[in-house]
Amino acid sequence: MRTASQGPEQPRRLSAVPAQRMDAAPGSARSAGDGASGSGTRPPIKRRTRYTARAAVLLLVLCALVLALAYPLQQYFSQRSQIEKLKQQNAEKRVQVDQLRQELERWHDPDYVRIQARSRLHYVLPGETGLRLLGSGDAATGVPNPTSTQSGGPTAWYSQLWSSVTAAATSPASPSASSSSSSSPKH
Repeated sequence: MRTASQGPEQPRRLSAVPAQRMDAAPGSARSAGDGASGSGTRPPIKRRTRYTARAAVLLLVLCALVLALAYPLQQYFSQRSQIEKLKQQNAEKRVQVDQLRQELERWHDPDYVRIQARSRLHYVLPGETGLRLLGSGDAATGVPNPTSTQSGGPTAWYSQLWSSVTAAATSPASPSASSSSSSSPKH
């Protein structure tokens, strides 16, 4: 117990750092170690560890929060990028739909239909004479003439017939034809 000569009792403070005692002289901890006071040897003051149990628990909670939030955050960012890609694809599809609508509007115009029929289907109006040159490719579609060979010259019908016969003779038999001939009973 304290006596009245020592003064009023001060409230205790809770702190992670130990407070100096009030009755100790300032600097007494330093002077006790170097032997200047001569009052006897004191045991060395124990240093507290840098991390307390409270700090360890706090660190553990923070690690748990980081681990708990890592996967959802990764999913969030990947889904955001996926949403951006889908928005870009959606914008491209809208442009394509607009182009197709414009083309559909053109097909409602009878003049456009007439032009397309003449160029694609080689239609001619009554009273006109349609001409098509043999041996040249179709200029509109770029399809080569089937009567010309790879060297560019036309081939006779009998040489085409003979080449198709030899190609059929040298090609391997189809599996359905060979299986049907082997499964038929021989007499």
